[in-house]
Amino acid sequence: MTDPGGVSARRIQAHWLFALSLMLCAGCAGTAVKSLSQARLEAISHNQRGVQQELRGDRDEALAEFSEALRLHGSIENLDGMTVARINMARTHRLRGDLRSARSVIDPALALLPEPSDLAPELFFENAKIYLAAGDLVAAKDWSLRSAALEKGGELGRRLNLVGTVLLRGGSAQEAREQVERALKVNRDRGMAVEEANSLRLLGEIHLGQGRNAEAIHCFNAALLLDKDLGLGKKIASDLRGLGAAASKNDDLAGAVAYYRRAVAVSLSGGDAGAAAEATARLAELYRKAGEPLPASKLEEQRAKPVQEGEKRQR
Repeated sequence: MTDPGGVSARRIQAHWLFALSLMLCAGCAGTAVKSLSQARLEAISHNQRGVQQELRGDRDEALAEFSEALRLHGSIENLDGMTVARINMARTHRLRGDLRSARSVIDPALALLPEPSDLAPELFFENAKIYLAAGDLVAAKDWSLRSAALEKGGELGRRLNLVGTVLLRGGSAQEAREQVERALKVNRDRGMAVEEANSLRLLGEIHLGQGRNAEAIHCFNAALLLDKDLGLGKKIASDLRGLGAAASKNDDLAGAVAYYRRAVAVSLSGGDAGAAAEATARLAELYRKAGEPLPASKLEEQRAKPVQEGEKRQR
């Protein structure tokens, strides 16, 4: 299945799928396509291009496209379109680590959002993600719960995954497990493979923290199968790191080393230098724990190498 821009939906990161559908709805809700104004059609086009630029990793260009979409929607006072543009801008700023800009973009959308609004669940979801990235777990929990409570479409599993993530980060593992198990069922029932894998990965992390290594391994393996089918490299590397952590807790040094080495290779191939360095550091820790300082020292010396290789790939 492809979206109007011709990009395979399976290759699109989950956080853009809903934003794209919102953009289309904001342009067409209650109005025949043939009667859309020129300004609105141009705004939709800029929003589409912005999504494509973000998928390519060009966030400066994505922000420029979303900004133009916002300007055009503002010129005709299309509040829904303005809200979607602001959600996309805030998300892009957050993904590049600029939380101050993300906050400055999303706050006006929260203030202007008409009540009730079909856009509220996604707007509140993104607001929760910004608070989570900033480490404000109290606010993140509040907004993620509000997002899930208002969801009336097909995104409930995604919303519940975020609630579970916030609860887990806040130390409420059992509450998190309840939310994520609910999310897993919803995602499976609705065929949301990306979010199903996210649910499984979260459950793996929860099981691991509670000492249920066998259950954790099952979840990480199930997530790995889905992520490989979906072709999501960063998620694959995360699954492998989870399996490595589970093997380590089982005192399976050889298995843990194998998983972490695979994670390094996947991250390097995908240009994710930070994740590669993280897995390399964990490998060094494992060797030191096993009383093998020489390979540990060599790995620590090479820790900067994944970063350098990742930077070269991004040039």
